[in-house]
Amino acid sequence: MRTVLGCLLTAAVLWQGGCSSSPGTAEVSGTVLLDGQPVEEGSIQFIPVEGTKGAGAGGIIKSGNYHIPRDNGVAVGRNRVELRSFRTSGGKVQDPTGAPGVFTDERVQAFPPEYNDNSTVVKEVQSGRNVFDFDVPTK
Repeated sequence: MRTVLGCLLTAAVLWQGGCSSSPGTAEVSGTVLLDGQPVEEGSIQFIPVEGTKGAGAGGIIKSGNYHIPRDNGVAVGRNRVELRSFRTSGGKVQDPTGAPGVFTDERVQAFPPEYNDNSTVVKEVQSGRNVFDFDVPTK
């Protein structure tokens, strides 16, 4: 009987541990401004660096706000942050889906490279809820 009880308790602990969110992830939210104005649409990515374990996690920026729930998991520790959004440049380019000679507005990366592909922004994510706000100058 003691062996059966021990097996049941072990199974219960393993089952409960498997159903909870990873303790190595955290909730992250905040605002993203570009030259003081809310970013209408974009994305934010947190990529573990400097010994932080876990997968990268990201979310959508909408009307200057983003929220990444713990279930989608930003790794606790140091994370490089990449921000992406596009804007029209004022120029025209060949429409890739159109016939030759059909032009469309050129769209370019709104954030400077040091905030996306060559990001130098690193944030320390703590267990629990984190708020990171960004106001990125382009000038």
